[in-house]
Amino acid sequence: MWATLDFEASGLSEFSYPIEVGYSLPSGIDDSLLINPLSASDEWVHWDTFSELHIHGITRDELERDGKQVVDVCQHLNTVLGQYELVFCDSEWDLFWLGRLYHAAHMRPSFMLTEICCWLKQHNGIDRTYFQLALERQGPVKHRARYDAKQIRLALNTVIGNR
Repeated sequence: MWATLDFEASGLSEFSYPIEVGYSLPSGIDDSLLINPLSASDEWVHWDTFSELHIHGITRDELERDGKQVVDVCQHLNTVLGQYELVFCDSEWDLFWLGRLYHAAHMRPSFMLTEICCWLKQHNGIDRTYFQLALERQGPVKHRARYDAKQIRLALNTVIGNR
């Protein structure tokens, strides 16, 4: 059994940070959490206005008002995803965001996040193109973590089935 995880971020640079995390479970349960950047022990100040306006649509004010503390987000993810043998993401950026999130909380994840396409190639000999086509068939990317995590799970289920 496996789950999928996706992040939205303040931008795409080394100074960016995760602002939303979403996951999708084999049971069909999907959830997401906004992350309050003020709760990070690191200085999370970089903000890419282009990303806000044209990609995810999440404002920094919304994060500060409705976002969860980084420690609470990490504890929640550990509780929910720690029971899965495999937790997949579809981008190396997600690995970066996970590391940045847990570093800010001074915690470690109870699960191993694995980039899908590397795993597919290694364990099934399936090329990235095949997964990308399955993902495209799920419809346009919304750039909201919960929705995208579900799309990733459905595409992966198409490619390998739920084990």
